[in-house]
Amino acid sequence: MKCPVCKQPSLHLIELADKLPANQCSNCKGIWVSSNQYLAWVRLQERPFPERDLDEVIAPQLKTDTLKLCPESGRIMKRFKVFPSVDFYLDRCGHCNGIWFDSNEWDVLVSHNMQDKVNQFFTAPWQNKLREKESRANMEKIYKDKLGAEDYKHIQEVRAWLEENPRRAMLIAFLQADDPYEV
Repeated sequence: MKCPVCKQPSLHLIELADKLPANQCSNCKGIWVSSNQYLAWVRLQERPFPERDLDEVIAPQLKTDTLKLCPESGRIMKRFKVFPSVDFYLDRCGHCNGIWFDSNEWDVLVSHNMQDKVNQFFTAPWQNKLREKESRANMEKIYKDKLGAEDYKHIQEVRAWLEENPRRAMLIAFLQADDPYEV
């Protein structure tokens, strides 16, 4: 099989995890995993791995902007984002559903106990959740830039207080009025 990155027939059989066969490139160290073998491996796991904090995700350093061809079907693979606000993508073949991990990508997933959730990354709910998180982070940055960190923190506290207050509507009307004492 040809490596999707090196374009050479340099993939050789390895055991990626206990009872998870894969093919690794001897040049770039990328890893090809068959969808059926991955799903069989996930079913063998006694219980789901507990996820770890994602605040410190370090993206693998390999950056490839070229199209990758599936080692099994020869078709173009599609890239899927894995974590919000991190340049970390996995490539998946839409024909055979096989997965390509660039060098160290599998290790990053293992370090966050997410190796049994790989198929979730390719779903619409996962991708939508990523977009929502990134959009929220972008809006937060805009507010901090425009208001300043201290004022932004204060307005978040006021907002939280207003949301819990039973007289919320009256309080907001008071704040919005040019002169709340004018009759």
